[in-house]
Amino acid sequence: MPSPPDTVPALRRAVRILDLVKAASRPPLAADVARQLDLPRSTAHGLLAVMVELGLLEKTSSQGYRLGTRLLDWAGDVTEKRDLVAEFYHVLDNRPDLDTFTLTLTMLEGMQVVYLACRNSATVLGASFRVGMRLPAIFTATGNAMLAGMDDETFEDWLAQHPVATWPKPPTPHGIRSVTTLVREIAEIQDRGYAVDDEQVLDGLWCFGSAIRDHSGQAVAGVGISLPQTELTQYDVKELGARAVDLARAVSFRLGYRGL
Repeated sequence: MPSPPDTVPALRRAVRILDLVKAASRPPLAADVARQLDLPRSTAHGLLAVMVELGLLEKTSSQGYRLGTRLLDWAGDVTEKRDLVAEFYHVLDNRPDLDTFTLTLTMLEGMQVVYLACRNSATVLGASFRVGMRLPAIFTATGNAMLAGMDDETFEDWLAQHPVATWPKPPTPHGIRSVTTLVREIAEIQDRGYAVDDEQVLDGLWCFGSAIRDHSGQAVAGVGISLPQTELTQYDVKELGARAVDLARAVSFRLGYRGL
């Protein structure tokens, strides 16, 4: 059976160049890249020029090439997410009082929250969170907790980038539908210290969320504690909010945050 045609040879060549530059004992010249990868010189020069333009490579004073700072940005983002997930699970290992709840860790990306980690409880009313899942931030406790953790200027910029006309339709009748409602909700979160998803994502499901802060005090993620509405009578609502705040503080502390 013949091999399928390679539809993206330039991408494969670019990755091979990155591997070569990383492994080289000294910054390779364009001629070195062409020779070692058996590429036409014009092809090698063209790829190298574009990779420098995109920040994937940098040209040294000796006309050689080294890895660019854009790769460091990507690597730092991956490391940050791994650290968040590791610290989240580390804290959960020492919190048996949270075993009966569904626990989630999310990050804000534009208009959505992305689920980085979750531990599902068997009792959560048919809801099963999974890593990689995305939901509109304004309907989630963790998303609103992160929005409430922004300073005023950053939050205003977020609103400008995501006008109400671009908001998705609420999945339940309880979802936020206007900027006025969102702003009021953010103020309430800042006042009480935690966010509440009162069946905005799914009928019959409640979630209490709080923001995680890094060493600089920036809100970088959110934790959520979810349970069925039918189980709310077993708890004090303020106590559930306090548990979310306490969980977020514990993860934040392990990330280096020493604020209140």
